[in-house]
Amino acid sequence: MDLRDDMSRLAAAFSRAAGGVKDLEDKLLPCGRGLESIIADRDAELARALANLETSVAEQIARLSAVNDELRTRVAELSARNREITLLGRMNGFLQTSATEAEAYSVIAETATQLFPGDSGAVFVLSASRDVLEAAAVWGPTPFTSVVFSPSECWAHRRGQFHIALGHELRCAHVTDKSRMSMCMPLLALGETLGILHILDGSGEDSGADERRMAEKSRLAKTLADSIGLGLGHLKLRETLRSMSIRDPLTGLYNRRYMEEVLAQELYRAQRNATQLAIIMIDIDHFKQFNDAFGHDAGDAVLREFGVFLRKQVRGSDIACRYGGDEFILILSPSAGEGGAQRAEKICEDVRHLRVDHANGDLGRVTLSLGVAIFPDHATEAEALVKAADVALYQAKRSGRDQVVVFGESGAQMTLRRS
Repeated sequence: MDLRDDMSRLAAAFSRAAGGVKDLEDKLLPCGRGLESIIADRDAELARALANLETSVAEQIARLSAVNDELRTRVAELSARNREITLLGRMNGFLQTSATEAEAYSVIAETATQLFPGDSGAVFVLSASRDVLEAAAVWGPTPFTSVVFSPSECWAHRRGQFHIALGHELRCAHVTDKSRMSMCMPLLALGETLGILHILDGSGEDSGADERRMAEKSRLAKTLADSIGLGLGHLKLRETLRSMSIRDPLTGLYNRRYMEEVLAQELYRAQRNATQLAIIMIDIDHFKQFNDAFGHDAGDAVLREFGVFLRKQVRGSDIACRYGGDEFILILSPSAGEGGAQRAEKICEDVRHLRVDHANGDLGRVTLSLGVAIFPDHATEAEALVKAADVALYQAKRSGRDQVVVFGESGAQMTLRRS
């Protein structure tokens, strides 16, 4: 009896407990479902956040990569600009110290080859008559067939500004390879056009990308043209100033100061090589009569024409100088005594055919007195050699002028040679 009661009470308790569990389950199930929903929402948010983060990171990486690429490009451009500046600065330095135009053009060709690898180019300069452009410096793999042409064949020279030929644009007549893009730039200095810089593209292509490349090349070419123009202008100015310092302005011959420098050098060379050297001192006969009869302008005209005549008489390393007034010296190196005398006699003979017109009138016949001295036979020092020639000249004048006298062996004895 008691056992059944206990079992009954236990069953009732279990039933009540099961009902409580059922009630609790019924209460917890919605909570679990809500929690699952919240977790699912949070997972979706986390997934979206992760996706956004990955996108943002990818965008930042792309931006950083683009910035890095741009920086690399900028660094490459700066490196290229620095190289260009270095090359141009080096070229300018050499141009400033070049002694001759040949040296300057050699420096220009070397620099242009490094600035425009694979391209061909040339510097064309105006001739003294300014009627032709001549190639002074040429570089690159493509040889130029037109190394001399008329200024009218170049658009850049005719227009006085940069000209680039791309595609079917107008091309300069001097450019024979019409398949390649090219550019020409005037070379200017002190407001004067000295010539042109010509660049011929080396790729042989003609596309949009190459046009952009040529536009970049044109920037560098303009800078190069400016540097070349200034460098050549300064070189020509230095040569002009030097010429003015060593040339007699009236006759165009070398002056006395230059003669003294050259004679010292020639004597040293002759002594070192054990050779002879002859000098001829020349005086225009009765020059004072030209001034007295026709005026000083007529005397200047005689000196000018004689300067032209004497320049035609010089050969190779001969040096013709105006010594002073109506006296001139001709240095013949190397020359033996007999050769110096023969040259003097020819000058004495040829000048008789010289006619000087002034104020629509003939000034009459020009004759010369000439004295010849030989190194080392007559003197071993420059001053003494000039003195020996002067002594011989004085003897020629005393003996009647219009003749050649060679200095005697003793230094006082004169050997008279009549033409």
